[in-house]
Formats: sequence, C-alpha cells, structure tokens
Amino acid sequence: MRLVVLILLAMAPAFALYVFNSYQQTVAQKGNVREAALRLVRVMKASHTQTIEEAKGVLKAMAQLSSLRKTGPHRCDLLRSELAPTFPRFAEIGLASPNGDVICLTGPSRAKSNVASQPFFSDTMARHDIGAGPYQIDEASLLPQVFLGVPITGDAMRVDAVLFASLSLSQFETLPPAVQLSHDSIIVVFDDTGLVLARYPDPQGWRGTRRIADSPIVRTVRGSLEEEGVIDLQGADDVPRLFAFAKIHRTTKQTVYLAIGIPAALAYADASNAFRSNMLNLGLVSLLVLWIAWVGSHRLVVRKMQSLIRVSDRIRNGDFGARSGVARTRDEVGLLASAIDSMAQSIQSRVAELQRHGDELRELKEMNDALQACMTQDEVLAIVRQFALRLFPDQPGMLYLMHPSGDHLEAKTRWGDPAAMNEFLPQDCWAVRRGKMYRVEAGGDQPRCHHVQDPPPGNYVCVPLMVQGEMLGLLHLENDKIGNRSREQPMVQAAAEHTALTLANLRLRDTLHAQAMRDGLTGLFNRRFMEESLSREMRNARRTKSPVAIVMIDIDHFKRFNDTFGHAAGDTLLREVGKMLQRQMRGGDLACRYGGEEFTIILPATSLHNAADLAEKLRDSARHLRVTMDGQALGQITISLGVACFPEHGDTWEAVLHAADIALMQAKHTRNRTIAYGAEEVSVPGRKVGT
Repeated sequence: MRLVVLILLAMAPAFALYVFNSYQQTVAQKGNVREAALRLVRVMKASHTQTIEEAKGVLKAMAQLSSLRKTGPHRCDLLRSELAPTFPRFAEIGLASPNGDVICLTGPSRAKSNVASQPFFSDTMARHDIGAGPYQIDEASLLPQVFLGVPITGDAMRVDAVLFASLSLSQFETLPPAVQLSHDSIIVVFDDTGLVLARYPDPQGWRGTRRIADSPIVRTVRGSLEEEGVIDLQGADDVPRLFAFAKIHRTTKQTVYLAIGIPAALAYADASNAFRSNMLNLGLVSLLVLWIAWVGSHRLVVRKMQSLIRVSDRIRNGDFGARSGVARTRDEVGLLASAIDSMAQSIQSRVAELQRHGDELRELKEMNDALQACMTQDEVLAIVRQFALRLFPDQPGMLYLMHPSGDHLEAKTRWGDPAAMNEFLPQDCWAVRRGKMYRVEAGGDQPRCHHVQDPPPGNYVCVPLMVQGEMLGLLHLENDKIGNRSREQPMVQAAAEHTALTLANLRLRDTLHAQAMRDGLTGLFNRRFMEESLSREMRNARRTKSPVAIVMIDIDHFKRFNDTFGHAAGDTLLREVGKMLQRQMRGGDLACRYGGEEFTIILPATSLHNAADLAEKLRDSARHLRVTMDGQALGQITISLGVACFPEHGDTWEAVLHAADIALMQAKHTRNRTIAYGAEEVSVPGRKVGT
C-alpha cells in the first residue's frame, strides 16, 4: 500500500500536467474556431469593400465622359442606351442639376424629382468628390442598395451636374454558396438601428425588418469600439451562437455590420469531445497505473532495466534528449543509467553544435541571396540589419559606410544599443587602419578604437568592408562571445564580405547606368536617353490626350567661339549652358544634349504657347550668362531656339523633332531668336527681343 501511495504521489504532477495540457488544447481549439470565423468575416468584408470600390471607380469613369460633361438631351440618351445596359449592377443611373432637380433617370423611376435632400447628394456637393448614401432596403425589390453620387465639373472646377446611381448590394445573395458554413449557421447584415439588410438563411422573412434591434448581438457590436471581433452570445432565435462580426460600412449617420453566427454546441463540438476523450484516457491510465503498482511491486528492478532499454532505443532512433530517469545510485543499475545519460548528453551537445552550424550556414546563404536581389543601398542596409539580429542575437552592432568625400565614416543602420559613435574619422578605428578584422576582449590589453564610447562594451569586433583594396565601410559588433571565438569570427567575416561585395556591385551598376544615360561633358541626358524618353512620352500623350513640346537649342557662333578661345573654352561654355538649362527646368522636364552645340528639351503636358514662353526665358538667361575661364571672361553668348508640339506638328516623336529642327534652322538665319514651327518669331509681352 505504501508503494501504491508513493506511486500515486509521484504520478500526481504528471496527471495534473496532463489535465492542464488537455485544457490548454481545448482552449487552443476553441481559439482556432473563433479565428476561423473571424477570417471568414474578413474575407466577406474584403469582397464587399472591393465591390463598392469598383462601383465608385466605374461611376467616376462615367463622370469623365466628355458626352456627359456637355449639356443637352444627348446625355440622357447616353445614360439609357449605353451606360445602363453596360453596367447592369446599377439598378438606376440618374443625372441631377446642382440644385438637386433630376434631369433624367434610367429604368422605372422610384426616385424623387428632386434629390437635394438625399444624403448622397449633399455628401457629393460638400466634398466635390464621390459621395455615398446610407445602406437601405429597396421598397420594390426588397434588396439592399446604396446610392452613390459623383460631381461632373466644368470650368474653374464648378459642379455642373451630379451623376448618381443606385448600386444593388445583391452580392450578399452570393455569400452563402461562397462559404462552407455548418448546419444551422447564419449570416446577417444589419445597421446600427437593427435594420436587417440581409439574412441567410431567411425562412421567416427577417430582411427589411428591425426584429433584432434589441438582440444581444446588435447591442454588443453597437457598443464595441473595435472594427471586428468574436463573441459568444444568445442569438435572436434564442440559440447560443459563436458570432464573428466586422464593420463593413461606416459614416457619421450609419454603421453597417456583417456577422456570422455558428451554433456554439456545433462550433466547439470537436474541442469538447477531445477534452472528454482526454479525461477518459486519463482515468483509464490511472486505473492501469494502480493495477501495475499493486501487482508489480516485486518487479522494481525489472522496471528499471526496462527504462534503460527504452532510453537506449530512443537514443538509437535519434532522440538524443532521452534520459533514463533512473536514480543514479552506486549499484550496477544506477552506474549503468549514469553512463547512458552521460553518453546521451555528449551526443546531444555535439548534434546541437552541428545543427547550429548548419543553421548559421543556411542563414548566411539566405543573407547572400537576399543581398544579391537588392536594388538600392537602403535595401542592403535593411537586409544586413535583419540578418544581424538573427546571426548575432543579443549582440548590439552598427554598419558604417564611407562618406562620398572619403574623409569620414557614418552609421547607416544599427541594432540593439551599441556604445559607438555615429561618425568617426578613418584613423579612429584600428580595423580601418590595418585593413583587417580587429577584436578587443574584456580585460585585455589591446588598445581600444576611438569611436567606441565610454563606458566601453566588454568585448567588440570591427570588420572592414573592403573590395579590391577600397574601403567601403565597417561592421561593428559588441559583446561577442569569447568562448565561441573560433565560431563567431568566421561568421562575422563572411557577413562583412557578402555586404561589401553587394555594395561594390551596386556602386558599379549605378556608375554604369549613369554613364549610359548622361553626357559626360555637360551632365545632361544623352541622345539615346532622349530618344527613349520621347518614345515613352509620346505613348503617354496619346493615352492621356495631352500635348508634348520639344525645344531645339543651338549656341550661336559656337565654331567662331572655339576658333577664338580654343576647344577647352568651348567645353567650358557647353558645361555652363548645360548647368543653365538644368537650373531653368521644371519638375518632369528633360534637358538633353543632342550633339555638338545643340541641345533638346522635352516638355511633357506643355502647350506650344507655354513651351515658346519657356524658350524665351532660356534665351534671355543665355544672354545674361557670363562664362569665364582661368579668370578671363569669354564674352556674351546667345542661343537660337526652335519649338514644335505634339500633336499639332506631327503624330510621331520623329516628326515633331524634325519640325523643331526646321524651326531652329529658321531661327539661326538671324540668330538669337525663338521660332515656333509654322509661325513667325515668338515675342513675349514685356520682354525685349535680342539682336
């Protein structure tokens, strides 16, 4: 009996742990059910939101039709004959004047002759943007619907009319087939007044009524500050249910909710059954333990040996965390158990070390793969920080990059709270001086780097980022483990090498990209980039029906300037003219060197008149440009300009560029002139024309 009592006392913690784990498992299963219900609500909410946004986009697109922006009876014909059949999701489409009078309406009219008092109309007029009314039930079809309105603006952004439409929210009809709900589950859509917009299934005809206005679910969601949630409540049909709800529409006057109700007994059936099964198993095990303890007390030694055999089998099958559990006594069984446990501990430590090394290699490979996919320096910095936290946990650090001036290093990213400066000179770090890794141990006599602040960390290591002898930056890690020095250093070195190679490749790519796009003398875009940009801008202009202007520029008497002052002075003049063009350009304009002393300016979305005005400003700026070389003034310069515009002067960029070139040739007959293609000399009021 004493042995039975002893066994029961020994097993009591295990039984308690089993009960606790069973309870936790039940709680987790219930949590999974609640999360699944919430995910289902989110999917339905996203589907509904997408439908509303698509409808708003369609209505906005209608409002941009030029036929609707012009007054006349043709607008009503367009609504009835084309727009209404094209967009059947709109039950009605109408047009109203700014004072709310309905101009025309498609379909059987159920709207008032004046909609000024409608919420969607006042919302649209107040915001000068798309407005929406409350969700409501259509009296004829008994389906939920919402009115949307969008302003049709004329000159000076004045609202000339309001295009409105009744959007049938009939997609609620498709929700039940789209989801696999359990038996007796319901889906209900209602507003904060308790009006049922949709209910599935709805055998009792709840839609369009307020029969759930005082139900627990309506009171709960109406008083909740959360956008979504899960709660156990008594349903309006007196059935305990698990409700998952979300707000799908909210204005100052109305909030609409979507809720899914699953019978609680059905929702938690699996969790409850699992808990009962676990408790039954526990009872059976308890009875079995008592029987074994009662009839097998004489087999204490055999049980110990069986335990040793079991742990040996587990170790043989790869479970190196297995232990015998036998007391380490000085008898033969205790010594054998101690030897087996020590062996398992040694094997487990070695396997853990190998696994840790493999994990680190995989992390390094992932880091290298991520760095190879980086397109910018900021992406590299983010990747380095991410993997530094994974490779070197609990080790603060910083990544420094050399400033473009080359006179100091500055911190670009950090993790933890390192005791290092944000900026320092190259001579302040021993690793930068020596060009190799430098490590300082706590209590050591190595000189510390000057960029490490007081109080200094116990240990730190600095690894320079170098590629082909060029110093790109520095990787600084603190509190690295002395006991794992042989393991830590290769990891730090490898991470630094991957980072340095990636940064060097990005710099090389950026340099090659700039050389391919820019003119080396003036810094402007080259001719190849100009042709690609013209092709792109012409495609955009055709799509948006906007103009694109081209200005051709030629420096007057450039050959004589070269012959007088030399080619070096000519290069200086070209650079100064390039700088002048860059200063005068607006955002989105492109200044390019066409070749020799000729330049081209691309002006997207710019009319011929505005382009000519900008050309006159450039000509005036050129007359006031003062170019000096070695302290000697090179004299006043003038430029000639030719202007052409798409689509007036051609339907391709080659044709427009040719037209601008012809205008430039006309301007060069007298020089210091701006000529628009097909027109006389451009004259801007208030500005004198040069001679």
